[in-house]
Amino acid sequence: MAKNENAQNFEELCAAYVLGALTREEKESFEMLLTQASDEQKQFYNDMEVIAAEMALLYPELTPSPSVKQQLIDMAWASVNSSNGANVHYLSRFRYAVAASVAFMLVSIGLLFQTQNLNDDLSDQLALIDLQQNRIEILETEVERKEELLTILEARDVDLILMDGLEVNPSGYGKVVWDKDNGQALLQVANIPSVPTAKEYQLWFVVNNQPISAGVFAVKNPAQDNFFKISEFQQGGTGAFAITLEPEGGSPQPTGDMYLLGSM
Repeated sequence: MAKNENAQNFEELCAAYVLGALTREEKESFEMLLTQASDEQKQFYNDMEVIAAEMALLYPELTPSPSVKQQLIDMAWASVNSSNGANVHYLSRFRYAVAASVAFMLVSIGLLFQTQNLNDDLSDQLALIDLQQNRIEILETEVERKEELLTILEARDVDLILMDGLEVNPSGYGKVVWDKDNGQALLQVANIPSVPTAKEYQLWFVVNNQPISAGVFAVKNPAQDNFFKISEFQQGGTGAFAITLEPEGGSPQPTGDMYLLGSM
């Protein structure tokens, strides 16, 4: 049956109203018209309002074009007529789609948070592994160094030279345990300050007033840097040991302040 002009006008105004496409004057006119609408028209309006809300949730980018308005009108009448046994499922399909979209969104958010938590846990575990690996390497180095020092201390024939602090560092002292047979020595220092930037301590073996370099070492932490191994020290004879502060890498001859001195 062809729709009369008033019914068609109501449909179009109703579609524009729920889509927010009416001017203020048109909106007021439609609301007045709605108070005089039939029960079927009121149901048509109510169903259209629900459908428009669900379409906005699913397709927020849709604009109130003529095709959208016509789609709303068709779906609203389909919903009204469905109570009379018509085999129409527009509204149900949209409701299922909304529910599926919301469920998918919740699952996606949950997976996102779970993935982020797993990534955070993995980062923490990797950081812990790196920290433990560094500790193991430090301990291995310390054990190796102590084994080398013990080798010197366990030598059958060693000389012990005591070193005292001088004017620049009167509270300092040290010892040299010298294994002449194997050309190695163990140096112990105490109460000497940490080295400044670009500086190192240098150990000298002084024979007949001629200083011979026995190596350089750096004290970064005076509470920990106490023992140093001196390798390939093949000098013989009787003399003295001295420690001076030199440029990083050492000097051919002593140039800096003398911190410790001890004679054999």
